[in-house]
Amino acid sequence: MPLSPIHKEGQTTMCRSGGKRAKATDAGDRISSLPDEMLHHVISFLPARDAVRTCVLSPRWRNLWASARRLNVDTVGFTSHTGFVKFVTALLLSRGCRPLLSFWLDADGPGIYLENFRDTAYLWIYHALRSNVETLGIVDHNQKVYNVVVDMPAFQLHRCPLISSCLKKLHLCNVYIDNDVMKKLFSGCPALEDLEMRDFEIFDTEFSSATLTNLSIDYVNFPALEDYEYFEDIVINMPSLVSLHIGSLLCSKPILVEVQSLEIASVSIGHPQKVTFADACGILGALSNVKNLELLFPCSVVGEYSLQRDMQLFQVVFTNLTTLRLSDWCLHDGCQALLYLLAHSPNLEKLTLKLMKHGLYDRHWWYPSAAVVRDSTPFSCEKLKKIEIMYPVGDRGVEILVMKLFANIISPPEINIKPY
Repeated sequence: MPLSPIHKEGQTTMCRSGGKRAKATDAGDRISSLPDEMLHHVISFLPARDAVRTCVLSPRWRNLWASARRLNVDTVGFTSHTGFVKFVTALLLSRGCRPLLSFWLDADGPGIYLENFRDTAYLWIYHALRSNVETLGIVDHNQKVYNVVVDMPAFQLHRCPLISSCLKKLHLCNVYIDNDVMKKLFSGCPALEDLEMRDFEIFDTEFSSATLTNLSIDYVNFPALEDYEYFEDIVINMPSLVSLHIGSLLCSKPILVEVQSLEIASVSIGHPQKVTFADACGILGALSNVKNLELLFPCSVVGEYSLQRDMQLFQVVFTNLTTLRLSDWCLHDGCQALLYLLAHSPNLEKLTLKLMKHGLYDRHWWYPSAAVVRDSTPFSCEKLKKIEIMYPVGDRGVEILVMKLFANIISPPEINIKPY
């Protein structure tokens, strides 16, 4: 490959026309002598605006930003969407269709909303997909900033099908997706392995993928229930899934199908809707192969406290489970759900229980029955090394809970209680 000299006072730099390595004789600028791959790695930590500014550092850096394979485009420092649109469009035109490893479009700042220039944002996303991007992140504004509702709808992705044979990781935050886009996403991205969705709006759909290994769904800023006419179930059908995190959902409950490969699962249904023990039983049955399990429900579960009976009916044993974290939903009916899980997890090493603050003055539903400390045959937990109980200051129920555990576990392990 031919070399082209770039002359500068006190320095001679030799650059390959393809730009893979340069040699700098100036001992004061050793960074510029590093290979392009390392300099691109440095640039990848910068927002796109700052990455472009590196062109003034020296002739060696003049065009490095244009061939960087990681782009982080955000609205920080822009005062209007006009300037932001002009910059990003010029940036992408300048770099052409060079391959991309990652592309992040982050508009989570004041005054600039992707929905105001939706069609242009679509073109940017298409550019990234045509550049064979492997990691794609789209973050729109938070509609509740400092407890003030922003009167601007979330970025609508329903006219922007995400289709790519190279996309492996997708992060979506504060956007709206309809069911058709979700179906096309899983069918049109055969290499997709990692999907994270946060504060998004989607209803009654099926997450179905044969390749996805990591799925994270969370909804932190719930809208008012009256804003929506109905909530339907969300079905998760992913035979290759290894890690599942469900923070909160705009649905009645998740239905887990074909998730036998799961090793890590965290399910927290924090929305103030009705959760039944039948729901808990169905979720636990699907998670019987996991090694690390977190299951957090509101304490106000409803219906018959039949989880132990139902689990015995299905003969569910958590053979692989080593770490378990639960909230106080499992204390109903004399802690029967908790005791069942302990008795049927032969390899469990650590248990964490978190008693929720919202149940502090409404935990009478388990005091009377829990007071009967031994109402079943004691069992052993040979590999259980530690039990940790976190409880709100002033919650008298923690004492009864400790007595219950000591009475039902043969040779109980160390039990630590921590107020918060």
